[in-house]
Amino acid sequence: MSLIKVGIILEIFLFVGVFLWVRKLNSKQCRQPSLSKKLIKNLKF
Repeated sequence: MSLIKVGIILEIFLFVGVFLWVRKLNSKQCRQPSLSKKLIKNLKF
């Protein structure tokens, strides 16, 4: 039973970690396009 409980706890931590990681990626993607557009404009001009 202890191994099963440890596995469940590890899975919960993995799901929380992936969820937070995806949120960080989404927040970075929202900020990056403006920076990339500015860089593209600077490269064009």
